[in-house]
Amino acid sequence: MNDLNFLRLIFELGGSFQNVNNIDLAIKANVSKASISDRTQHLSKLGLVKYTKYYGSKLTKKGLNDVIPLIQQHRLIETWLYEKLDIPLSDIYDKATALSDHPDLLLIDRLNIHLEYPQTCPHGNIIPINSAIPIYSADSLLASQNISETTFKIVNFTEDSYLFKILSNIDIKLSDSIKILNINDYDHSMVILNLRNNLKQILPKNITKMIHIEKVKETQKSV
Repeated sequence: MNDLNFLRLIFELGGSFQNVNNIDLAIKANVSKASISDRTQHLSKLGLVKYTKYYGSKLTKKGLNDVIPLIQQHRLIETWLYEKLDIPLSDIYDKATALSDHPDLLLIDRLNIHLEYPQTCPHGNIIPINSAIPIYSADSLLASQNISETTFKIVNFTEDSYLFKILSNIDIKLSDSIKILNINDYDHSMVILNLRNNLKQILPKNITKMIHIEKVKETQKSV
């Protein structure tokens, strides 16, 4: 994986606005934690990330500027594969990764024209430059919520190949409204009720950490 694609992984884990720890990066990149330490220190020397011991890595302004065109291209290709070529949602992340080694400004321009400048990719994540980069907090993660009567809406999924393969086997989709019924004290897995299909589903913590939600207002529920 080249440096630019490694920066993409940091971005996808929220590295534009928060520190990303080495363990999460190692899992996402499928490499050892030692390899991650070597790479982040290398990128830090190049001025692309700010690495803080025990806390992890965050993209610098230079790193963010360098990686934004690749993020834009990657998510435009995902949109093209899904909307125009009918590639399954579970496969488009990996295929877009294979097609996005380096950003190609002509390709980005032509995809934008062909797709009419989409604001988000099929996983609900914004397409940079087409839309402003949001700043999420830990409170926006499903994993951070407690048992309550609150109804939540799924607004996006972290770009992650493992997650998308799991989601292809369970009936959870973007924009689903859910309620949290129970949280296991031992492993923090979560039982949710999906109001779209009225199904109860058990989600492990590593999955709930990759789902962003927002509260559904009373006026939205009644519509």
